[in-house]
Amino acid sequence: MSNFEKIVSVVLLILSSGVVFLFTLQINTNDITKNLLNTEKNKNTTAVDSSSTAPALTTTINKLNDQIEDLSATSSALLKRIEELEEKPVTSTVVSNTTVAFQKQIIHMGSANTTQRNWTDSGVEIKLNSSDYPRDVNAVFEVGLSIIGGESWARIVNKTTGSVMAITEVSHSTNTTTWKSSPSFKLHSGNNTYELQVRSTSGETANFSGAKIIISK
Repeated sequence: MSNFEKIVSVVLLILSSGVVFLFTLQINTNDITKNLLNTEKNKNTTAVDSSSTAPALTTTINKLNDQIEDLSATSSALLKRIEELEEKPVTSTVVSNTTVAFQKQIIHMGSANTTQRNWTDSGVEIKLNSSDYPRDVNAVFEVGLSIIGGESWARIVNKTTGSVMAITEVSHSTNTTTWKSSPSFKLHSGNNTYELQVRSTSGETANFSGAKIIISK
């Protein structure tokens, strides 16, 4: 129920109460009149002191008149308030259903180097939980590579499951640090630890700087 409807209900209730009150007042007045007449006719009963009865009656009537005036003033105030509410424009609240777009996240892993010719765990790792991201996001592995002779290789493995993520393998063959990016891939389901694996094809020191995983749509 709106405020307007509540106020209308209150006004109707007060007005109804006023009608009942006036009806009761009329009955009481008639009863008082009858009692005065009966007192006057009954000669065998104790005489009533008219000097004390009249003021009492006058006081009662004055109180009733005051109550009627108060009721009338209250009704007028409520009716005025209803008119103000009718003139007040109705405003509505618009709820926005706009969905916030997923922002690209860059998760830094770290740097490493190796002279090992076989794939070697670098100790550089991060933990990612697929449930923390929308289902339609993709990940890309990115790292800066350099080596004096031969080739430097890097990739990501899922240390939790032991899975080799071959799609993330990247390589480089000069001593100038060059950033290499893998094709996009999906994060493995659940909470997993991803580790950077590295190797040098020549046994020369291969450097891997700023390895990171970029998650975006």
